[in-house]
Amino acid sequence: PDFPAYMRRVVSRAHVAVPNVTEACLLTDTPYRETEDLSWWRDLLRRVGDLGPRCPVLTGVPFGSDRLGVMALDPESGGIFQYHTPRVHDHFHGTGDIFSAACAGAMVRGKGLPDALRLAADFTLACIQATQRDPNAPWYGVEFEKALHLLPGLLER
Repeated sequence: PDFPAYMRRVVSRAHVAVPNVTEACLLTDTPYRETEDLSWWRDLLRRVGDLGPRCPVLTGVPFGSDRLGVMALDPESGGIFQYHTPRVHDHFHGTGDIFSAACAGAMVRGKGLPDALRLAADFTLACIQATQRDPNAPWYGVEFEKALHLLPGLLER
């Protein structure tokens, strides 16, 4: 029960905070909802932003039944960035870690937040698809190693 309070302290000092939907609800004391109402998601994103990170991001946002994506609050304009990819109707452990690592890596390589988020979403989807193609894939996580060769091309976009 103390974990969300501790994470609020961490998030308050973050440059970029990237919670998924469940984490964002816990951080903001918002009851979890399954909805495709984008105004609800924008409100949740703003609540994450109210915790103090310079660039709040929300992952796992449904854009209809066949698309899943990311929203971010632009600290300069106050506008909202949105990006989505095809939704995979299955669950894979570790995708949030892969997304965050790819996003951070892209930013370290000079990408702005929107481009870094696009790269992270596309790379995460590629990792999921590589795992789906492997009949011997482990149940406990995506096989990101099979998609690593895609990163240089994604960085060049």
